[in-house]
Amino acid sequence: MVRGRTSTMRAHSDPEVRGKRLALRFAAVQLAGALLVAIIVAVITDGSNAMATVAGGAVVAVGNLVFGWRLFAPGVAPAEHIAKAMWVGEGLKWLWVVVAVWLALDVSDLAPLPFLLGMLAGQVGFWVGVAFIKEDK
Repeated sequence: MVRGRTSTMRAHSDPEVRGKRLALRFAAVQLAGALLVAIIVAVITDGSNAMATVAGGAVVAVGNLVFGWRLFAPGVAPAEHIAKAMWVGEGLKWLWVVVAVWLALDVSDLAPLPFLLGMLAGQVGFWVGVAFIKEDK
């Protein structure tokens, strides 16, 4: 480590750390959106539907977190490494989504409409994040 440079300074200058932190912020906004919708669902219906809504939002948030962490894993690297990381991340994300939806709807027998509503709320949370989340400088 360079003299006078702390680990905090490294975290702010390391693209991998900044990228993973950015992915985590997006996932948090996605979960917040799903939780907001789940509260509304809980008021209108019952707790089991609200939990299905949260589960749907969590599936989308975790999928994007997996994608983001894989995308930023190479740090500063040639374009071919970044492209490979992007494709691997996208593949892992969709593998997670397919398995998680199967587990939620078939194995766990969650209510499908609230679950899909949570997935939609998570995706809307991502779009809100695109509009408002700024990258660390």
